[in-house]
Order: sequence, then C-alpha cells, then structure tokens
Amino acid sequence: MAYWPEPHLAFDAKLDSGPVVVRSTYTIASEKEQSFLEAMAHLRQSRLRTGATQWGLFRDGEVAHRFVELYVVPSWDEHLRQHRYRITGTDHEFEERADMLSDPPPEVSHLIAVDDLP
Repeated sequence: MAYWPEPHLAFDAKLDSGPVVVRSTYTIASEKEQSFLEAMAHLRQSRLRTGATQWGLFRDGEVAHRFVELYVVPSWDEHLRQHRYRITGTDHEFEERADMLSDPPPEVSHLIAVDDLP
C-alpha cells in the first residue's frame, strides 16, 4: 500500500537515473523539538530499511528552528519503490507525526544526479 504521494518532477527522469537526494525542510517550534527528534529517529530507520544508502538530519545554521533531512537512494526507480511498496503503516505514522510538528508544512524536493555532462 502506498502512503506517500507520487513525486511530481518538472522533467521526465529515467528510472535508472541517480543517485537521488531527497531533501525535506521542516520548521519546528522549540517546544516541539523533542517530539520531532523522536519521530525523526524512527524515520531514519525507515529510510535506511526501505532503500536509502545515506541519511542525515541537519539544523540550519542561519535559522535555528529549521531542520533539513537528507537521504540518498541509488536511483529514481528505487525511490519510487519506496513510495509504492516499502513503507509500512508505522513508517507512515512517524512521517505524519514529523510533518504535523512542522509549521509551515515541510517542503520536499528531489535532486537527481545529472548523468549526461559533456
């Protein structure tokens, strides 16, 4: 069962394009920070279990309440498989929890490696 919405790209990516970096930016009020970090600890496990090869959570140096989650998957196809087949109900619950703690809602972007440099 797919819990994540399908990502919408501005261009057609080949399935074997990659690696792909997924970046989610959250704005978390200080009183919600501990709950957010607990949810992100579970999301780290989920991302790595479902295909990410690297994962990190970073605090923005210029905006104290902004956190950036970055994770890497080997290809666009692998990321689509995460969306469509690999996430569990529990994974979804923790992602929703992290999303609900962010005000405004998190911004997600997909960065796909450029394969065809001259």
